[in-house]
Amino acid sequence: MNIFITGTNTDIGKTYVTKHLFKLLKDKGYQVCIFKPFQTEEMSGGRYPDLEIFRNECLLDYETTSLYTFRDPVSPHLAFKIEGHQQFERQRLLNKLKDLESQFDIILIEGAGGIAVPIYECDDYFYLTKDLINDTSDLIVSVLPSKLGAINDAVVHQNYIDEIMLPPNILLMNRYTHSSIEQDNRHTIEKVMHKPVYTFSNQATYKDFQEAFIQQIVGGNNELYTRTSR
Repeated sequence: MNIFITGTNTDIGKTYVTKHLFKLLKDKGYQVCIFKPFQTEEMSGGRYPDLEIFRNECLLDYETTSLYTFRDPVSPHLAFKIEGHQQFERQRLLNKLKDLESQFDIILIEGAGGIAVPIYECDDYFYLTKDLINDTSDLIVSVLPSKLGAINDAVVHQNYIDEIMLPPNILLMNRYTHSSIEQDNRHTIEKVMHKPVYTFSNQATYKDFQEAFIQQIVGGNNELYTRTSR
C-alpha cells in the first residue's frame, strides 16, 4: 500500500506528520519506509532538511528515501530547469517505487509543497503532483492548516481532488490547539465537505493519532494484515 502525504500549501507540516505516521506503522508491526522523490534546498555538507529528519528520527538512509535532490529551495519544475544536467525520467521513478514495494508493506510518499505543484515541464504539458499521485499511490493524507484561512484552503484542496478523481483522501488538521477558531474551522470543513477532519497537535507523538484516523489508514486493509502476519 502506498500512501501519499500532501497538503494545502508548503510549510504545512507534511514531514512532521510523515515521520509520526512512520513510527505509528512501525509500532504496529508493518514493514514501512518513507520516499520523498523530489527534495529541494540543499544545506551545508550535501544534506537536505526532510531527508535528514528521516535519517535521524526514522533511521532511513538517503538511498531509501530520496531520488532527485536539488540545491535551491524552489518548486521541482524550476529546480530541473536550474540544474539542467538532471532530467526527469518517469520510468526511473516507477522503477524505484517497484523496488521499494518489493521490500515494504507500506510506503509513505511525501510530496513537495501543495497538491498542485508542478514537478517537471515537458515540451507541451506539465507533469504535476496529481500525475505523481496517480502513478504511485493508493491513498492520500491531506494535511490541513488549523489557523484562520483553513476553511478556504481545505475546500479548494478537496474540490481539486474530487474534480480530477484522485485516489481517496483523509483530512488531517495539523498544529491543532483546540482554540475556538480552530474548533469552528474543523466543524465547518466537516459540514461543508461531508467528511471527517482528524486532528494532530504540534507536541503530539505517533501515539496521539486518533483511533478513527488509524482505522482509515490500515483498519480495513486485509491485504496489509495478511502480508504482515507472514
